[in-house]
Amino acid sequence: MIDEEHLLEHLQSMFNNNPEHFNIIEEQIDIQLQMSYFKRSKRLKKKKISLETVLQQVPLLYAEDVRVEEKRDILIHLAAFEEVEAFRAIEAYWKVAEGDIKPWASMAYRESKMMLESSLLDEKQILISTGLGGKGQKLRYFLVFVHAQNNDFSETQQKIVTNELDFVLQKQNSEVESVEFSNQLVKVFVLIPISIAVKDLILNVVAECNQYGDFVSDKFLITNVKELENEEIYQIIQEGEQQDEDEDFDDIDYYDEDDEDDE
Repeated sequence: MIDEEHLLEHLQSMFNNNPEHFNIIEEQIDIQLQMSYFKRSKRLKKKKISLETVLQQVPLLYAEDVRVEEKRDILIHLAAFEEVEAFRAIEAYWKVAEGDIKPWASMAYRESKMMLESSLLDEKQILISTGLGGKGQKLRYFLVFVHAQNNDFSETQQKIVTNELDFVLQKQNSEVESVEFSNQLVKVFVLIPISIAVKDLILNVVAECNQYGDFVSDKFLITNVKELENEEIYQIIQEGEQQDEDEDFDDIDYYDEDDEDDE
């Protein structure tokens, strides 16, 4: 298995050299659905079908009696073409799509946009997809800090954490979207540029907070897959406490889920 930290460093190096070549799927889309999309796309690309044929099927996207699976395949077929007509058809539907088909339309829109840009610029583009999405050239992360003494965060400590998060992240062109305190936990959504070393940034937040009393544990959770419920968080904490002392809690691979089979 490729070392995840080295892979991230390689990705960051590529981004620093050619940031304009990167496209982030901004929407929050379930990671399993994303995997299913790419698997289905790979399968459908083996079938020979003309752009004219697919464009004739576009009205079916707007028909209420057409199954989601059929609409999904039309979108995936369209996204395979490096043509403006295909992109415009996807874009028009993506803007009005609702319900179960919406994430499929979003995936097709992002892929089609990347394909068209690659063709027009004659440069390969890289599509980055995570469960939590992103914004511009930033990825969205869900962070969880834990009280060092397993106490509830006091009102003063809450102010310190909130202020230091803003202070540290703003210096790195990052954004705090939300902060929620839940007993001994702090749950945070942040947007961080691809080029930034996320773990070092968060360790800096912890260090700044702990200048005021060592009340934030240096073991924290980071994921860009999905928001974690409290029950999941406590389970991961318990598993982390059972590991060898020389293992970092925040290095645990939380999500190693099997891909769902396509229909």
